[in-house]
Amino acid sequence: MALVGPSGCGKSMTAQAIVGLLDSAVKVTSGSIFYKDVDVCMYTNKQMQVLRRDEIAFFIQQSLNGLNPIRTVRKQMTETLLNQKKWNKKEMELYLHTLLQQVGFLDPESILTAYPFELSGGMQQRVLLAMMISLQPRLLIADEPTTALDVINRNKVLKLLKKIQQEQQLTILLISHDKQSVNQIADRVIQMETGGIACEPTSTLQCVEGLSRQS
Repeated sequence: MALVGPSGCGKSMTAQAIVGLLDSAVKVTSGSIFYKDVDVCMYTNKQMQVLRRDEIAFFIQQSLNGLNPIRTVRKQMTETLLNQKKWNKKEMELYLHTLLQQVGFLDPESILTAYPFELSGGMQQRVLLAMMISLQPRLLIADEPTTALDVINRNKVLKLLKKIQQEQQLTILLISHDKQSVNQIADRVIQMETGGIACEPTSTLQCVEGLSRQS
């Protein structure tokens, strides 16, 4: 599913509300957010933390700043896994290689030993996607996942998202203002304007045509 609309219409804020990551000065004043028939607006901070750990992964718009520049990819991915559960060292190493292969790296070891500044923007994006997959979420919210990427890397990331969605039966909420991204990955589209739902087309094509008229 894709949530689309012009910049500033509230797409990212909606995503932040779903996962309980709104700025401290902002709060949901009306309405509900249901996940598995439960209104998560009623959750405590601790319950939201559990939800983000066990169920929902949030791929943020500024994700290229999400890697620590002075730590290797291996250290950062290992930390993510250890936050979930205890691992046997050999099993974890094998899983790290598998994750990186799933997002298209042919030589996982060279990526694991690298620092973020040694990787291109597209490669960093794929590392972060591997970290999101490692959480084994039921829902992945991808907020403008191709921002700041060139056309080639943008297409790679979108193809990976589609591949992962199909292989893992994962629900993806794609947030975008890019009609090409929407057309490439989404099965269903909801369009936002000025903080509210403008329309809910029955097909991706309808929505892409609507975005074309806006641009």
